[in-house]
Order: sequence, then structure tokens, then C-alpha cells
Amino acid sequence: MLDFLRRIYLGLIAPPTVPKSDSTLRFGLLGASKIAPQCLITPAKSHPEVMIVAVAARDRAKAQEYANRYNIPIVHGSYDALLNDPSISCVYIALPNSLHYEWALRAIHAGKHVLLEKPSVSNSIEARLLFNHPLVTSPKSPVLLEAFHYRFHPAWQTFLSLIHDDQLAGPVQNVDCQTYMWKGFLEQDDIRLKYSLSGGCMMDFATYNLSFIRDVLKDPHPQVISATFRVRSQQDSKREGPGEDQIDEAVTASFKSRSGANAQLVADMVKTGGWPLLPSSWTETWPSAGWPKCVVQLGEVQVDASPADEGHMHYVQRTVTLWNLVFLHLYHTIEVKDKHRLISKHSHEVRSWTVAKTIKSYNWPNKTKGRPGEDWWSTYRFQLEEFVNRVKGRAGSGVWVESADSIAQMEIIDEVYRKGGLDIRSTSSFRLDDR
Repeated sequence: MLDFLRRIYLGLIAPPTVPKSDSTLRFGLLGASKIAPQCLITPAKSHPEVMIVAVAARDRAKAQEYANRYNIPIVHGSYDALLNDPSISCVYIALPNSLHYEWALRAIHAGKHVLLEKPSVSNSIEARLLFNHPLVTSPKSPVLLEAFHYRFHPAWQTFLSLIHDDQLAGPVQNVDCQTYMWKGFLEQDDIRLKYSLSGGCMMDFATYNLSFIRDVLKDPHPQVISATFRVRSQQDSKREGPGEDQIDEAVTASFKSRSGANAQLVADMVKTGGWPLLPSSWTETWPSAGWPKCVVQLGEVQVDASPADEGHMHYVQRTVTLWNLVFLHLYHTIEVKDKHRLISKHSHEVRSWTVAKTIKSYNWPNKTKGRPGEDWWSTYRFQLEEFVNRVKGRAGSGVWVESADSIAQMEIIDEVYRKGGLDIRSTSSFRLDDR
């Protein structure tokens, strides 16, 4: 418990403030977002090469209030004004999804490095327009990163190594990824519930699930087999306006990889019911939640038998489960279950047993020059480390979200919507060349 409280305090509340270097990256925030304090403002305090120096909002008074609260020295009354500020080298974009494409491209055009909240854009059309744009693909282009922060944490990389780089790990056979948020966590007018702003569960909450699955499968574009959505109630949809009947609150989808592995995702950001020990009719409208988890079942693999078991064949089938996979820095645990079987030369099972272990990985197990860290660093702090490394031209840990990865992510999101009978999110009319 003390370790947990320490991680919360140092990682999210009061991280140690460090002196800033002469080559500090100066960040500006596009939008006075609720998520920026957690994702960038707080992590920046412990990074010697990052400062948050400016914020812009369309409502200057709102931007000023935000700046006062978070001690940000420069306030701009428009996004363009911030991009035109020569003192700013990087921007963080946490605007509504529908604005990501336009302002990411405008920022790149202004020569700013961009940390872009997920999902990167509204659909695959925008993804290809953005990530394949010459301003992004040229050798000297600014850095552009879609902020899948979980990927940079040692726990996720440890999880992957137990699946792909261990002698007891066979081929991936099935991946089951579930995330939940209770009803009431999102307010009725939350931007994630607005079609006009490219909202929806698949665009927000479930985009994590899809990224998890693709990473585990090592398949950038698994086939979408099925998709089922629960959309907002008619009463809520009518109140919001046209297209809002296309907003998904929950999604269930299945996939198949090129290797033949199966995968399922379940995500619900307005979850109710499912309370234990009580009749479902009582609790069906009660807010509820569930632990996010990713369960990976691997195929059986033959390993060397011990000298005592000479003459028998030794097989192992592994299952790996990662709990709380979105906010790994708060708490996580990795459960590994290895089912062993000894088979005689006549194909009879001699005996079987299971070996189970749990692993926690709040820091790199083997620290190297490119892998600094502290056990209280959040996923966002590890992500920021790699962003700075990329801007500075340093090797870092080697973990990154490539442009092709971001494009494939949006292509599959579109396919899930089509398979489930919902519209893909609308494409922005903005084109940089038209300016």
C-alpha cells in the first residue's frame, strides 16, 4: 500500500521538480483540456528538457484561467497565434477528435513537433492525408506521435516479452481484451459522446483495446470478423442533434490475424448492471465497472525434458493476463500460468501440473542508457521521455508508434464501424494546400 501511495504522490500529484537544461523543449497546449495536466503538465515537471510555456483556447478568458491554475506563462487567444509563436518548439493536441487532423497538420506546417492525442484523427481518410503528407514524411520533418502512452511503460513491454520472447511461449492463439467505465463517468454533453466531434466508444475507449490486440498479435491489420454496438438511447441522441444516433456507448468485436489467431474486444464506457449476489432486474440500471484486462492464450510448445523425465515429451501451454492495462502506473499485475504435460513415447499422459507466477514491472527490469526511469513514472512520463529522445535524435528505448501503425489503426476502426452497421466519423474539409 505504501508503494502504491508513493507512486500516486510522486507520479500524479507532486513529482520532483528538476532544473531545466539550456536545450529545453518549449511546449504549447492547443486547447485548455482536462487531460493535459495528467498527460503532459505533471510529467513535464520531472523532465529536465521539457517546459510547458503556453496555452491557447478560442476563449481567451478560459485560457487565462487555465494558465493561472497551472502556472503557464504565455496565453494565446487562438490556436493560430500559438502556432505562430516562435518561442514554442512543440505542441500537445488534445482537442476534440474532429479537430485533430487539421491542427496537427497546421502545427507540422508551422514547424512544431506534435504530441497528438489518440485517436490520431477521425477516420482512415484523414489518417492517410496526415501521415502520408510530404510535411510529415520528409527526412527533416518535425516529430509526430500518436499518444498511445501505455505502449511506453515497462509493464506493457514485459507483458509482450512473456508472450513473444520466452522459451515457454508458443504461438498466440487467442487474445481477449476488455475495458469498462461506469455509467456517469462521462457527462451527457461530453465530447466523447458527440458524433459531430468524432466521438464514440470505438473512437475513444475501445481504441485502446484495438491497439492492445494489434500489438499482441504482431499484425497491423487483422481481419474484422464481427462487430456489435450499443448506441445511445433515442432520448439522448435526439437531444444532441443529427448523427448522434450513430454514437456507440459500447462495442464488442472479433478479429482474426494472418497467422490464424483469434481476438475479441469488449469495451463499455457507460456500463451498468452485473452486480454480484443481486437479481439482475434490480441492478440493470446501476452504474458498474470491471477490471480492464488482456488475456492471451498461447499454443502448446515442446520443451526439453528434465533428466529425470528422460524418454518422455514435455509440453507447456501458457496463458498470460495483464490487469489494469490502461493505467499501468497506478496498479497492474501480470499473471502467468504455465500448464505442463509429460507424454510417454506411447502418447499417454504421464502427469500434468501448473506453475503460476505474478509479475509487476513499474520500471525497466534491465536498465540501459536508453531506458531511464523511476518506479513512480507514469505511462505518460515514459512516453514523454521517448518523445524528447526522438526530437533530440537519441536512440531511446526503441518503443514508438510509427505513422503506418496509426494509419492501420484508423483503417480497422472504420472497418469495425462498417461491420457493425454504423457510420464512420466524418472527414474534415480542411486541406492545407487550399490556404
